[in-house]
Amino acid sequence: MTIDDNASAKKVIPWIIATALFMETLDITIISTAIPNMALSFGVNPIQLKLALTSYLLSLALFIPISGWIADRCGVKKTFISALCVFTISSIWCGMARSLSELVISRIFQGVGGAFMMPVGRLIMLRTFHKSELVRATSFMTMPALMGPLLGPVVGGFITTYYSWPWIFYVNIPIGILGVFTALRYMKNSKGHFLRPFDTIGFVLFGVSLAGLFFVFEVMNTGAVSNFLMILVFIGSVLGFFAFYGHYRKIKYAVLNLQLFSLRTFFIAGIGNLWTRLGLSGFSFLLPLFFQIGFGLSPLHSGLLTCGWAVGMITMKFINKSILQRWGFRKMLATTSLLTGITIIFFSLISEISAALILTLVFINGVVSSLQFLGMNVLYYVDVPESEMSHATSISSTLQQLSMGFGIAFGAVVLQFFVGSDSKLMFGNPLPFRHAFLAMGSIVCLSSLIFLRLKPSDGHEMI
Repeated sequence: MTIDDNASAKKVIPWIIATALFMETLDITIISTAIPNMALSFGVNPIQLKLALTSYLLSLALFIPISGWIADRCGVKKTFISALCVFTISSIWCGMARSLSELVISRIFQGVGGAFMMPVGRLIMLRTFHKSELVRATSFMTMPALMGPLLGPVVGGFITTYYSWPWIFYVNIPIGILGVFTALRYMKNSKGHFLRPFDTIGFVLFGVSLAGLFFVFEVMNTGAVSNFLMILVFIGSVLGFFAFYGHYRKIKYAVLNLQLFSLRTFFIAGIGNLWTRLGLSGFSFLLPLFFQIGFGLSPLHSGLLTCGWAVGMITMKFINKSILQRWGFRKMLATTSLLTGITIIFFSLISEISAALILTLVFINGVVSSLQFLGMNVLYYVDVPESEMSHATSISSTLQQLSMGFGIAFGAVVLQFFVGSDSKLMFGNPLPFRHAFLAMGSIVCLSSLIFLRLKPSDGHEMI
């Protein structure tokens, strides 16, 4: 691995990666407050707009595992700039979409750009800074990841309330253009020294099976397709995953190294992450709809109420490591899972808008979620050998996007169940949302049982 000793590059490159990270995290959160207006524009049920979120996350999950292979073969500079261009152009396409299907297609391409931006950005950081410089540079780079969720709901709410929803995508244009021109000036196009063969069969088997599973979640309880077709696709997806596993055992360089799941801590981190986000990501998707459809608030008012979650996350960033050191992984993850679920359940009791109560609950949820995310993200690497860290990073990043996508789809399925498969959301009726919050909060509480399988000493050497 070649380290770039150019002083100017070391000053500018963290800014380039940081702006790309900010653009990606802002994009994920900014769309939520605009969903009711977008649904009116397209003439569809607001629940169907989950496709705009899950299609993006599915695209991220599919292409993150191959981003490193592409960067090693084509060079990090070319790959990163191409990803920025794809993301920016797709953002323009998203804003110009005139139907839900067109928006979903453009979001898929946007996800492809996002899938290459951040993994390749981290690789650029590794090839730019020495180990002694990396912690400080990475700490600076990750700050925008916290600002995106904070500004996203407010910026999205303001734009949707006072302008129109396409502008939530157009804000990416100047950031993307600036990133491209700066990367052209300061980045080096370093390539990998060892080019492993690409696992085409594994990539196709995994991608098709995953897409089939997402399809089942998307159409479940909507009446859009017959139960027979849904069952058929589900069985095909399961068989596809078995085929992928069989293929994985026969080759040396698989697209995903499943051997890591034989590590107990890695397995618990993966299952716990997925189970927790089923409720938490679904809750995050439904909360702006709860405010806007259930109570008739404006997108801006809704965004202001939900941004307290990011405030809680940022508040805990400076002390969550010390809490982890004091409690350990088992106690902290089990406790925060329970508290996260309880805060979601409290939303099922809200029958009228009280800004003070809602901001307090959202803030507390952000505080405990910050602790939980830190614990889950570090737990992946507790027993992973140094030689397998890159594979572990690919799998954990893929699982994170998958869990968020499945969580949003699950939240929509739960809400549709309480609305009724043949009915549509009614403005001014918060009751289905309250029932959905009760169900999802209970699921998050149950995830604490998964983390209780950890030993008190697990991860002690890392904290």
